[in-house]
Amino acid sequence: MRANGQFPVSGAQEDSSRMSNVDTCNALVSEAVDLLGGSSGINSQLAGGIAPVGSLLRFSGPIDVYEKAASVRYPVVNVYCERLRNIQLEKYLSLSGEATLVVEVKVSGTNSDQLETSLNSYVEATCRSLQAARGTWTSTGTYSGNYDVKFQPLRTGGKQFVKSARIEFDIHVSQ
Repeated sequence: MRANGQFPVSGAQEDSSRMSNVDTCNALVSEAVDLLGGSSGINSQLAGGIAPVGSLLRFSGPIDVYEKAASVRYPVVNVYCERLRNIQLEKYLSLSGEATLVVEVKVSGTNSDQLETSLNSYVEATCRSLQAARGTWTSTGTYSGNYDVKFQPLRTGGKQFVKSARIEFDIHVSQ
């Protein structure tokens, strides 16, 4: 405590060097998009004969909403930050917790059996890409390699069928 009875407040210089919570999410999503679209990303992990990812999006909402506003090529992969939890794992940091990132993979076609096989291939390729990227992602994030895959039921989408899966994973953040 200072002599005048007030606590010291961080200055503008110190605050400008630290990322905001939203910037932290954006940086992690950018890292994930670069990883999944890069040379060791999803397309490089696919077996021969499987079409490459048509659209890799960074859209923080359901793909269905984006499809109505823009042209999307299937299969489509969407990456976004679903949640940022500041649980103060490291007590003296302003942000210390987990960011939950989601990778949605969506395929479309006329044959429901082929869709299942196709979706499984893209999910497997995504998971292999994530496994290969364990470690430090940004100056504030570390990925341990854990993920959770949730498959959605087959549904109709226009004149074809649509099948999707959500791959959720946590990044430990501290800043």
